[in-house]
Amino acid sequence: MSTGSIETSGRSGFRRPRRTARAVGDVRERHGGRRLATGITIAAAIIILWHLARAVLLAPVFPPGAGPWAAWLAVLVILAVGVVSRILSRAQPLPDLLYAVLLIALAVPVWLDVSASWGLLHLGVTPTAAAATGAVLMPVAAIRGTRISLVVASVIGLVLLVTTLLQTASAGPYTATGISVAASAVLPLVLAVVATRGFRRLVGRELDLSIVQSTVYTPRSAFGMRASEELAQLDFDAETLLDDVGSGRIAIPLPAADAERAGRLAAALRLRLIAGRTDTWLRHAVTESAYLNDRVVVDDPEGSAGLLAQEQRDNLLLALWLLVGELRKGQTRPIEVAVSSPDGDDDGEHHSPAVHLTIEVPGVVGRRLDPATWDAVGSVGSHGVVAGSDSFRIEIECRTDPTVPVSASAAESARPRRS
Repeated sequence: MSTGSIETSGRSGFRRPRRTARAVGDVRERHGGRRLATGITIAAAIIILWHLARAVLLAPVFPPGAGPWAAWLAVLVILAVGVVSRILSRAQPLPDLLYAVLLIALAVPVWLDVSASWGLLHLGVTPTAAAATGAVLMPVAAIRGTRISLVVASVIGLVLLVTTLLQTASAGPYTATGISVAASAVLPLVLAVVATRGFRRLVGRELDLSIVQSTVYTPRSAFGMRASEELAQLDFDAETLLDDVGSGRIAIPLPAADAERAGRLAAALRLRLIAGRTDTWLRHAVTESAYLNDRVVVDDPEGSAGLLAQEQRDNLLLALWLLVGELRKGQTRPIEVAVSSPDGDDDGEHHSPAVHLTIEVPGVVGRRLDPATWDAVGSVGSHGVVAGSDSFRIEIECRTDPTVPVSASAAESARPRRS
C-alpha cells in the first residue's frame, strides 16, 4: 500500500487506510453526532454575536484607546485557527497540540478584555470578549472531552466574577450585571456539556446493544468474543510449545518446567471447552455488554437458552435491555435470569420442547414499565407476572418449535399470578 493512501491514527505505529478512516467518521456521525455538533456550533455563534453586539453598544463609553477591540481581534484569530484546523482534519479529532494551544490562547482575550474594562463597571461596562470565550469552548466540548472545557470555562467565569466583586463598592447596582456576564461565560457550556454527555451515553448504549446482538446468531453452544480471545491465546501458547519441541529447542522427555507448562495449557483448554458447553449466547451477551454486565445475572446450568429461536433471543435481549433501564441509580441487586429446560410431559403427546425463563426484577414496579418491554416479553413466549410491593417476577414459557402446540404445563404456568 502506498504512503499516499493511508492515514495515521492517534496510536503510534498504526496506519489506517483512508477509506477506513472515513468509515469510522461515518459511524460517529451516523447516529446524529454531526447534527448535535452543528446545533451546538450555531448556539455558540449566536452567543458570540450577542456579546459582540454588547461590545459595539459599550464602545462609546470606553476611554480613548483600543477599547474592547484588541480582545475581540484575539477571539477572531482563535476562531479562525480553530475553523481552518477543523476543515483540514475533518475525519480526525482535534489534535492534542492544537487543543492545548487553543485553551492556552483563550487567556489572551480574557486578559485584554478584563484590562480594558477594569474600573468601568460603575458606568455599566463589562467584559464582552472574555465572556464570549466560554461560548468558543462549546463546539470544542462536542468534539473533544467535556471535562477540560468545563474546567477552563469555570476558570474564566471565576475571573470575571472576582473582577466584578472587586468593583462592588463603586459599581453599585451594576454589580448584578457583572455577575450575570460572568455566569454567561459558564452556563451555556454547562448546557452543551449536559447535552453532549447524554448523547454520547445514548449512542454508547445503542452501539453496545448492536455489538452484543451478534450473539443472537450463534449456535446453541458457542464461544463469545472474550472466550475466543482466551482460546486464541491458548492456541498460540500450545503451538509455540509444540514448535519448540519439534525444532529441538526443548528436549524429550520434557524438562520439569516445560512439562508443568504443558499441563497448565491442557488443563486450561479442557476447562474452557467444558465451560463452552453451557456458555450460551445469553451468557455471552450479558458478559460482553458493558451495559448489562453488572446489572444482570444469568443462571443457566444446562445451557437451555441455546434452544431459543433467533427471534426469541432477540426479543429476550431487548426485554432485558429495557428492564435494566428501569433500575434505580445506585441499586446493587441485579436482575436475575434463571433458565431451565424441564423434562417432557407424561401424557404421551408430542409437544414442543419448552424452556422456562424466570426474570426477577428488584426495585421496580411492573405497572410502570414501558409497553415496549411487555411487547418484547410477549414475543419470547407465554408469560405471567408475580407482583410484589417493590419488585416483580416474570415467568416465561418458551416453545423452541412454534409449529408444535404448547404443553398443558406451559399453558398453566403462563397464567398471571399475584403474590
